[in-house]
Amino acid sequence: MKKLLNLTLLLLLSFCLAASGNAEDSGITEITWWHSNSGLIGQAADALVEQFNATTGAENGIRVEAVYQGSANDTLTKVRTVAQSGDVSHLPDLVQLDSTGVVDMANLDAIYYVEDLASDQGEDLSFALDHALESMKYRGKVIGLPFNASTLLFYYNKTVFDELGLEVPRTLDELAAIAPELIQRDSSGNITRYAIAGVPTTYELCSFIGMQNGLSYITDMANGHEGTPTRTVFEEEGTLKAFLEKWKELYQTGGLNNLTSGVSTEFAAGRTASMLASTSNLTSVLEAVDGRFELGVAPVPMVNEQATGGVNLSGGALFTFHKDAETEAAVWTFIKYLTSAEAQLQWHIATGYLPVSKGTYEMEEYIAHCQENPLFQVASDQLLASNPAVTGLWIPNAYQVYYSFQSNIRAMLENDLDIDETVSRMADEINGYLDEFHLQNSNQH
Repeated sequence: MKKLLNLTLLLLLSFCLAASGNAEDSGITEITWWHSNSGLIGQAADALVEQFNATTGAENGIRVEAVYQGSANDTLTKVRTVAQSGDVSHLPDLVQLDSTGVVDMANLDAIYYVEDLASDQGEDLSFALDHALESMKYRGKVIGLPFNASTLLFYYNKTVFDELGLEVPRTLDELAAIAPELIQRDSSGNITRYAIAGVPTTYELCSFIGMQNGLSYITDMANGHEGTPTRTVFEEEGTLKAFLEKWKELYQTGGLNNLTSGVSTEFAAGRTASMLASTSNLTSVLEAVDGRFELGVAPVPMVNEQATGGVNLSGGALFTFHKDAETEAAVWTFIKYLTSAEAQLQWHIATGYLPVSKGTYEMEEYIAHCQENPLFQVASDQLLASNPAVTGLWIPNAYQVYYSFQSNIRAMLENDLDIDETVSRMADEINGYLDEFHLQNSNQH
C-alpha cells in the first residue's frame, strides 16, 4: 500500500511538472517553485512572484509558477518521493524548506549549492548578511539561500510591565526575579496570569545553548554544519545544565506555565505576561492582541552574563538542483530577485521575516518603516549584534530530537527530577538516534 501511495504521489507530481519546464515554443523559460507559504505569508509570496513575472521575468523571458505544497514537512516529503524515484528531472527548479530538510538536501546528489550556482553565473553572495550565509553553510559552502529568515524573540505585555514598574529582563535570573510580581490570581487563589509560558525545544535551545560563552553547540560537527553530527556535546560542556538550572529556578517561582501549544493564544488573551516566539510571529501577534494591551518585544534573555553569543538565524531557505543551463540561469535570476533589497523590504513588511539582504538595512524606506514600527527593529538589532557563527541544528531524526527536549524538560520540572540525570537522559536518547542513523546510512557520513 505504501509503495502504491508513493507511486500515485509521484505520478501526480510528474503530471504537475510536465506542464512546466522550458516553454520553447513561446521562447519563455518557465520554472517551478515549491513552497509552504500559506495565509498572509502565502499572499505575500504570490505578490512577489506576480511582480517578478511582470517585470524582471518579462524582461528576461522567464516565468515562475509558484506551487503550494502544504507544510514544510509535506514539501520535503514530496521532494524525497521524487528524488527516491531516481528521476531527478522531476524535481522542482526551486524549493523552499526549513532547517529539517537540510540533512536530506545535503545527501542528495542533484543538489546545486547556491554558492556554486552564483559562481557559475559569474556572481557571488556578497549581497547577503553574514548571518544568513553562515546559517546555511554546509562543510564551508552555502547550500541554500535564506529567504523566510527569523530569530527567537522575547515578547512581553508592556502594559502590565509598565503598571508594575518592571524592567525588561536581560538575563534569566532577572526574569525569575520579577516572575512572582507578574503572577495574577483570582479570589480562589488560582493563577489567571503566568509570568511566561512554554516548554523549550530545539528552536529555543539553539539560542540558549548557542549564546553561551560567546559560541557553543548542541552537537559536534558545529551543529551539523560541518557534516552529520555523531554525538551531543551539551553534557560534557555543561551548557544544557547551565540553562536548565536557570529554567528550573524560573519554574519554582510558580510563574512558568508548561504549555506545549497555544502559547501565542494565551499571551494575546493576557493569560501570560511574556513568551518566547519567532520574529516571524510579530505581525500575527499584533493582530491577535488587537489593542487589548501594548505589545513589547526585546532580545532573548541571556542564560548568564557570559552568554554573549546572541541568537541564531532560523526559518527557511531556497534550494535548487542541477538542471539545464537555461533553467539554472533563470533560477538564479529569480533567487536574486527574491533576495534583493527591494523584495526583502516588501517581504519583511508583509510578513515580519528579517531581511537577508544587506542593502535592505540601508534603504530609506526600511529606516522609515522601523521608525514608524519600532518593534520590528528590535529583531534586526538583536540579529546584527549576534555572533554569525551561532547556528541552528541540522540533525537526522529532527522531530524525535525535538520531542526528546520537550518531554524531558517538562518531566524534569513537573516531577522535580535531578538536572544532571535529565541532561544525561537527553544525551543518551539523542546519541542513540544519531547512532541509529549512522548505522543505517554508513555511506553518507
